[in-house]
Amino acid sequence: MCSIPGLPTPGSEVPVLITRVNLNPSYGLVELWVNLDDGRKHVYETMREEIQIPQRKFYATEGKPGDLCLVCISDTWHRARIVSIEMETFNVFLIDQGKPHTATSEALAWGHCDSFFLPPEIESCILANVLSLENNQPEKANKFLTSLPGKKFKGLVQHVLMPDRLILLDIPIVSKHMCKLGSAQKIPADEFKSLVLKCLHLPKEESSEDFHKSLEQNLNVGSQLSKQYFYPELFMDTLEIVTVTEVTDPLNIFCKLQIFSKAVKTLSEQIHQYYEKCSDSEEAQPQTCGEPCAAKSTNGRWHRSMLKQNIVTSDGTVEVLHVDEGKTELIPVGDIKPLLVKFLRMPVVTYLCSLNEIKDDGREWTVNETDFLKSLLLNQTVMAWFNHQTETQDVYCVTLYAANAECISNCFMEKVGLIPHSRPDLNVQNGSINSTFLTSIGDESKLNGDVDELPEETKNQVINGSTDDAPTSATNDIHIKGGSKYQNHNGHLSTGFPSEEHIACGNNVFTVGSTVNVKVSCIEGQHKFWCQTTENSDSLQHLMKDIQNHYASVHPQPLTESICVARHPDNNMWYRARIIANRHSPTVDVRFIDYGQTQKVPLQDVQLIDPMFLQLKAQAFQCCLFNQKNPTDVTLQNAALVEFQKCVDLGTLSNTEVKCVVKAVTSDDEGLLLNMVDIETASHSASKLLAQKCAQSDVYNYFTHNIEVGAKEKVWVTSSESVNLFYCQLFKNSHWFDKVMENVAQLLNQQQCSDQPLGLNSICLAKYSDDQWYRGQVVEMSPKLKVHFVDFGDTLEVNKMDIHPCPTEASMIRSIPVQAVPLGLFDIPAEILPEVNRWFADHAVGHNFTISVVAQEEKGKFIVELFDGSLNVNEKARERMAEMKQQLTDQQLPNSSKLTTAPNVPQELMEVSELTKTTQQNRVHSMFARDDLQMGSNSTPDTSTPKSFDEGNTPALEAIIEHKENVTETSVQSYKSDSEVAQVLKEEVYASCIVGPNYFWCQYSNTEDLNTVSKLAQEAGQIQQDSIFLERLEPGSPCLALFSSDNQWYRAQVILKAGNTLHVVFIDYGNESEVDIENVRSLPQSLLDIAPQAFMCHLKDFNESKGSWNDEVYDDFYNLLINKPLKVTIFNMEGHSEIAVPQYAVEIECDKVVINRLMQKYWRPFSTEQSKNETPLKETQDTETGGNVTHFHISKGNTSTCMYKKPNFSKNKAEMVHATSIVEPYFFWCQYINTEDLCKVIQLAQEAGQSDQDMTFAETLGPGSPCLALFSSDNQWYRAQVIRRVNDAFCVLFVDYGNESEVDIKDVRSLPQSLLEIAPQAFLCRLNGFNESKGSWDDKASDGFYNLLVDKPLKLTVFSVEDHPEIEVSQFSVEIDYEGMVVNVAMQKYWKPLTEECLMMENPQIGLKLLTTVKLL
Repeated sequence: MCSIPGLPTPGSEVPVLITRVNLNPSYGLVELWVNLDDGRKHVYETMREEIQIPQRKFYATEGKPGDLCLVCISDTWHRARIVSIEMETFNVFLIDQGKPHTATSEALAWGHCDSFFLPPEIESCILANVLSLENNQPEKANKFLTSLPGKKFKGLVQHVLMPDRLILLDIPIVSKHMCKLGSAQKIPADEFKSLVLKCLHLPKEESSEDFHKSLEQNLNVGSQLSKQYFYPELFMDTLEIVTVTEVTDPLNIFCKLQIFSKAVKTLSEQIHQYYEKCSDSEEAQPQTCGEPCAAKSTNGRWHRSMLKQNIVTSDGTVEVLHVDEGKTELIPVGDIKPLLVKFLRMPVVTYLCSLNEIKDDGREWTVNETDFLKSLLLNQTVMAWFNHQTETQDVYCVTLYAANAECISNCFMEKVGLIPHSRPDLNVQNGSINSTFLTSIGDESKLNGDVDELPEETKNQVINGSTDDAPTSATNDIHIKGGSKYQNHNGHLSTGFPSEEHIACGNNVFTVGSTVNVKVSCIEGQHKFWCQTTENSDSLQHLMKDIQNHYASVHPQPLTESICVARHPDNNMWYRARIIANRHSPTVDVRFIDYGQTQKVPLQDVQLIDPMFLQLKAQAFQCCLFNQKNPTDVTLQNAALVEFQKCVDLGTLSNTEVKCVVKAVTSDDEGLLLNMVDIETASHSASKLLAQKCAQSDVYNYFTHNIEVGAKEKVWVTSSESVNLFYCQLFKNSHWFDKVMENVAQLLNQQQCSDQPLGLNSICLAKYSDDQWYRGQVVEMSPKLKVHFVDFGDTLEVNKMDIHPCPTEASMIRSIPVQAVPLGLFDIPAEILPEVNRWFADHAVGHNFTISVVAQEEKGKFIVELFDGSLNVNEKARERMAEMKQQLTDQQLPNSSKLTTAPNVPQELMEVSELTKTTQQNRVHSMFARDDLQMGSNSTPDTSTPKSFDEGNTPALEAIIEHKENVTETSVQSYKSDSEVAQVLKEEVYASCIVGPNYFWCQYSNTEDLNTVSKLAQEAGQIQQDSIFLERLEPGSPCLALFSSDNQWYRAQVILKAGNTLHVVFIDYGNESEVDIENVRSLPQSLLDIAPQAFMCHLKDFNESKGSWNDEVYDDFYNLLINKPLKVTIFNMEGHSEIAVPQYAVEIECDKVVINRLMQKYWRPFSTEQSKNETPLKETQDTETGGNVTHFHISKGNTSTCMYKKPNFSKNKAEMVHATSIVEPYFFWCQYINTEDLCKVIQLAQEAGQSDQDMTFAETLGPGSPCLALFSSDNQWYRAQVIRRVNDAFCVLFVDYGNESEVDIKDVRSLPQSLLEIAPQAFLCRLNGFNESKGSWDDKASDGFYNLLVDKPLKLTVFSVEDHPEIEVSQFSVEIDYEGMVVNVAMQKYWKPLTEECLMMENPQIGLKLLTTVKLL
């Protein structure tokens, strides 16, 4: 056999890069398009350069099918053949890409004759010797085949069939795997060739889907498929950094890969700008479910989207999915446009995920559960371990971790009462991946998640990566950290020049553990430097030479991309660069992508890059020296940089190879790849050398643990030097202490002695007085070896046999923050008697307390108030100090110290100090059996005890428990009562169930009894049901009831019995629920002996017979109490009228503020006449409004939107919003940026608007009435509020947007309850800090204010709220921040304060006050 020019010789083995796969359904033949890598790369590069200058462009009537020509795509000319002509459209086939393309005559040109001598760069092949068993491939087989594009193999050329120019290519690894999947069978080579020839020569009429279809027709199918979004496939069992963009429930979570966040943001901005400016497209609007489109969100931004339902009418709404955010919205059909092909090129990197530990068993998730999950995940950057992909859906099952390596999935499951499963360990030893890194696939190359079972000898034949032969777009060859490659599910990838992001990042993604020869080209520090691989040094030199020649005479062109060429100011040479800042200023910041340097360059020295210079990938890749700490001290930072530079220079000067050993791969703050490496020469390692040089600066991670001034924390005192310096561990950080101990144990079990010498300040592992090993730091070498135990705070002498240096590579042992927090008591003299310090240490060390942080000193020490229950230890210390001084004065120094009792402590507690109490609190599973309508979240702190904490109760605790139980019986029949406990003592509690000021439940903050009750209840719930007990149940009976939400047993009391259903109150929490009679058990005596752990309360001094609460009180009262430690003082007790339990009149103190006083503003006393007549307020309203329209009656000064809920803001807490209606700084509306509720409102409004009109409803409407109104501009229904009535029309305010409109009386409808329960999504605002009585706005203020706010995401902080004088709504005084700019400050230039004379002229009282003040002075 002889070879055919341009084609490989039959029988030869050739390397091939698969670019596309197509499975012919009629004959089961797998068709491949491949790039034959046979050393002709430079020839095709030369050809591509030459065809950039065409012979001439087409005239209007030139060109016919079959002609060879050039076609211009993205300013680059490509070889093509005309396939067909339709009107003015030419369908051409791209010869070197193997793809079809559509163009007009303006984009076509004639090439020189020699431009077409070279054969196609992409050749058509048939996978040899395998035949599919069925017309439709199994899912696994299709998934395998679509993963092949972008992979490089070795193949055997079996035959070349002419004149079809078709290669029968045998790729054993692919054929073998297809057979293994059961999707194909092997057939002899000769039989296979005969079959292919028969298919090629069949007449077309024999099959509508014949293999004899031309290559162009087959490729047209590929073109249609490519008009879908690309979802690159991820490797399983890998760790990725992701941003959670949307959370619906645990089974529907959207995660976006952080490494591509910047690229997605850039694309999103381009899409928005394009569709904001473009007019109606000539291309048909997408109509079918699943079609890509561009959609305008309700926040005014355009997004890449996908239709989730067919478009039926042109004036309705349609549900779309914004694919880059994972958010679903209802969008008006008019805001749907066709998506340009160029916006499809960027793959979708936002994936639908579900928590791996949670199975889809049909469970309905409650609002509280999903809200809790959102609070953990939404808009957070987390680490995701991709476990597997579901068989039936494109859903990835993931385990999510926070930045501190805590398992978020576990946290959620514990919250909802599920048992967590095992998870991958993030702290693999022996140089594996740190928790901040991403797991790579190591040396094992995989095709995808389905080919794990490939034999070892065949795995090594697969090469992840691409060659430089054919330029590919970002979608054709996108790498992720750790060396994994994305694969497109469809298998049809676009081609063309690489994108700017692809060029900027380069292709340098290395397998962890690999070694490459490099040149260190730029050093910014040991944590950021740049390397070049030496294998491409010749190519880079040629490129630099060509760039200098080209740009010596080129004319400047306007910049359109961030990738460019820039002239270096030091040597005036041109380099490839990327603009990184100040793009539109006279001087721009650029990074030279082949070297890594950054430089400020004048804009005139920056040029548009010619596409031919984009063929070579960026040569510099970003690195960080592995396992090196970043010293906080500037001097140490500079010293480390000098040492690293010396290390690199030493390797360069010795003319030895400098090797880069890849340890891990992650991403930097901008999402760009960051290689964690060690730089090695023949004689040394940079990581080890720096570790030895910087041994004296070896430090632990000292962190303030997010303790803020004013905060309260549960602590365990670990050591004490004095009352002015003692150490504690935080309860909330106990998991970190456990993690430290695990790492210490692992290091000790390795039995490896570090060769690092011990010196002063060296970190180490040392044996403590309890014969256990802990983290330490050497603080004294001579005469005695002393170690500071950093997690306890004390310093001890140790034997040399009881200390080990901490290995350099033990990064986790260093990175976990030091657990001992230094504290000092507030308002204590600096000079303290030794006896006081001893007294404090004896009673404090090893016990639990609550601290209130007063101040923070420079070195991380916190000045605190220390509380032991209700006892203020600071006061006790001052008293102790005074006693000791008095005794010194009297020359009567006692041998022992005795605590004095605090005022108001009951007599039975005076014998024992509360300071000696150790309330060992085990982890409280935060389960409050609760009714979603009535109760808040669990207010008991989630505390876990470090393993080293001492256990057991002291006599003081027992005395308190006994005191609680020695009470008189009440109407709760068999439970012990605690009705008298607080009449002499303020109780520390949490609010467990909050309905309103006249009905709420409190629970003791000491949860020891509650833990005992919970344990006993679960045991008692397992016994069989007693039928006699059930017959005796009646209102007031105690029982054990199963709470359906978490399937746990709790103590309860029957309120009402109706058939087989009991209405019960859970007496340890306060919430009520309906329970089936089968889920009730009798109580053992052990549970009857323990008093209820919650008690019913109402605020003291508010008599409901003498007044009422306004509507705002309930939300505000709830927010004041929920999840906060409270002090409750009981003044009297009375029985509740409906439930057989006592109710206590209480005064509540929170953060030293008496809640009863704060509630006064919500209380409305009845008038004298009203009190005499005892006429309920509701009846008065009914009389005024007539009939049953009380809900719509609004009197001046009452709640503005009546039945609408009010926006719930926390004071001084920022909200992300958009400005929707901007009038002036004193009057503008903002809307929440989270549109989940808004979408729900829109959908419900359209449904409610279709109901028949109630003619009597319109007559009942008055100012402030809520309603549904038709907006004439888009013919859609929206929630509204009546401002006034004008003849047969209403002037209404659209409460979800803020704009006003006149609506015909026939275009209003009543609101269903579902729409009344959702608070308005827009709220009226005014700028804080501008008082209209003291100034006015400049004429330009409105325009300036509008431009500052319109179409921008804003951060809004509420400072106060008041009723608007003209519209029945609340108006919020706010501060607005946009990207660090405070709008209130920016608007100062438009504000004109009134002079003192003007103030006195406008208000004589002010003038009089000013004059009086002057006289007084």
